[in-house]
Order: sequence, then structure tokens, then C-alpha cells
Amino acid sequence: MPSLSLRRRDPWWGLEGPAARRSRRIHQAKAFVALVLAFAAIGLTAAGWAIRLGLGDILGYHGRIPLG
Repeated sequence: MPSLSLRRRDPWWGLEGPAARRSRRIHQAKAFVALVLAFAAIGLTAAGWAIRLGLGDILGYHGRIPLG
């Protein structure tokens, strides 16, 4: 019977060995850092466009971004 839990566990986790577990954890950490960087890039891009379009004045930012 399949499990309904969101956290699925690899049935071979205990048999893979420490190197495989370390590799998997490193991969998960890299994926998390990539996700955080992607969200930061989206946020910075949105902020740049808001300032460029003049929405920054509404929010109280009166600077300029030299974009050309």
C-alpha cells in the first residue's frame, strides 16, 4: 500500500553507505542554494523594473539605476 506522507524515504537508504548519503546531501544542498539564488535574482529583477518604471517613487525610493 503506498504511503500518503509527503516525505518519501528511499527504502535502500541504510544500504547505500555513507558516501552515497553524503553525495545525496551535497546534491540537495546545492539544489537549495540554486533555488535561493533564483528567487533572489527574480526579486532583484522585479525591484529593478519597478524602479525603472517609476514605481519606486510610489514606494519612497528616489534613486536612479544607470541602465542606459
